[in-house]
Amino acid sequence: MITFLPDHTPDFQRFRAYEKENETGVCTYRVEGYRMIFLSMECDDDIAAEGLARAAMNSAANSNAYLAVISKELFRPAFARLGFKNEDGSFVEIPEALAGGCSCQHK
Repeated sequence: MITFLPDHTPDFQRFRAYEKENETGVCTYRVEGYRMIFLSMECDDDIAAEGLARAAMNSAANSNAYLAVISKELFRPAFARLGFKNEDGSFVEIPEALAGGCSCQHK
C-alpha cells in the first residue's frame, strides 16, 4: 500500500509517497492565490505519481486553490489522466480533475 504524507514549508508544499518505509516519490508545488503550480514530480511509478498529484491538488483546494498548472517539462501520463494537456502552462480546474475516479485499475 502506498501512503502520501505532506511535508510543507512556508515557501512551498510537498507530498512524499511511501511504500512501507521506503520513499518512492516526491511532488513539490506552490499555491499562489487561486492557483497551484506544480514545481517538480520525482516518481518512477506512474500510478504513484497520479496519487501524489491528486494529494497535492486536494491539499491546494483546501487552501482555496481552484486551478492547477504544470509546465510542459513536467508532463507525464499521470497528468494526462487528470485532464492536463501536453503544452506549456497547461492547467485544469481542480474540482474537475479530482471528480474523475483514480485510474489505478487501468494499465
